Formats: sequence, C-alpha cells, structure tokens
Amino acid sequence: MPAEPPEWTKVELTSHRGAVGQRIIAAMLVVVGLVGVVLSILAVPDWWVVVSVFLVSVFLGIIGLSLWFHVGMSAAATVELVRVGAPTALRVLRSEEIADESIIFRLFLRLPEEELVVVQHQCSQGQCVEAGRAAPHSEVPAILDPVTKSWGVVHGRLDV
Repeated sequence: MPAEPPEWTKVELTSHRGAVGQRIIAAMLVVVGLVGVVLSILAVPDWWVVVSVFLVSVFLGIIGLSLWFHVGMSAAATVELVRVGAPTALRVLRSEEIADESIIFRLFLRLPEEELVVVQHQCSQGQCVEAGRAAPHSEVPAILDPVTKSWGVVHGRLDV
C-alpha cells in the first residue's frame, strides 16, 4: 500500500551571513542569561529579587539556546533546498493586510503543480508588501522542490 505524500513544507530561507548574525545574538542572550543567574545569586540580598532575576535570566538563556538551534536547522534546510530545488516565481492569488505595528501581508501563493496547491506566506519584506498590494497580478521569487514538497520565498541573495 503506497504511503500518502506529505504536505508541502515551507522553508524559512536563511543565508549564511544571516545565520551567523542570528547566532551571535543567540550567544549574547545565553551569556546575558548566565551572567544574570550568577549576579542574582551573588549580589542581591532580597530573596524575591534573587528569584525574579534568576527566572528572567534562565528565560533569556532558553530563548538564546532555542534561537541558536532554530537558526541551525533553518540554515541546513536552506542549503538542502537550494541544492535540490529550482528557482521559480509563485503567483499571488490574493493577499490580506494584517494590522500590526508594521505593514505585514499574508500572501496566498499558487504552487506550479498539476493539482491546485495554495500555500501561505506572511511577511513584511518590501517585495512581499509590494506583491501583496498588487495582488492578484503579481509574483514573488521562490525556490521549489516538488520531490521533497518543500518551498521557500527568496527575499534576497542567498550566500549558502
């Protein structure tokens, strides 16, 4: 009995330079968390302040570690998609502007496959905002791999 093919997977394309920058930020968060833990135990006399600073510092360290591992997985997925995928343009079927502090569009994109496959991309990058405003008569550059059913929108140069 053949296995059901998996759904399409979106890859957040991360360049090597972008991954290095995010890992620097992650490392700084971990260091700040560790310093905060040490200082909370050594320098503060009140127990409730020690507990508060300790918990905030541990939280910062956990955020830094999760960012470090997420960036690594995203960069590895980007390298693989660029290696096996093909550049293409995805047609924007429709878009929605999301009310937020910045301009964010949710784009509904049509994958160039035999069956009708519509995927979503939510973004505030300039080219995606322009494509959202011009929808449905616009396209966004992407990389697509029909074998692994993965795709990603290209926002700039990928130095992988």
